[in-house]
Order: sequence, then structure tokens, then C-alpha cells
Amino acid sequence: MCGMDWKNKIIELIATGMTQAQIAQESGVSQPTIAGLVAGDQRDMRWANGHRLLALHRRVMRAKKTPDAKEVAHD
Repeated sequence: MCGMDWKNKIIELIATGMTQAQIAQESGVSQPTIAGLVAGDQRDMRWANGHRLLALHRRVMRAKKTPDAKEVAHD
């Protein structure tokens, strides 16, 4: 998965309140890999890891955009 801006994907996940450890656990990508991508020490990763990280990113960003059922009930 060459050319993907992994650092920004991870930073967006962190902005939702996730830690690097949570991102690693939920994506199946090791925490040292996550840390290396954020630090810029690592720019790319294996396709399978990239696929899992993108899937987590899509899931978290989609959930962030979807209003919570409790919030809708109060409107």
C-alpha cells in the first residue's frame, strides 16, 4: 500500500480519542508499527496491515459521523 498517508490516518484516529495502543489492538497492527508511522520512522507497511488499519479508520470515522441513538431521541 505504497503512497498512503498512514500518519494522517492514525492522527485522525487519535483525534477521536483513541490511543496508539487501542489503534494497535483494534487493527491488529503492532503498536511499534503505529508509533513508527506517527514518528515518520516508517512510511509504509505490509498490505494486510494497511488493509486492517484502513478498515478501522473507516469504521471509526463512520461511527463518528453517525449520531448516537440517544442523541436523536432527545432532539
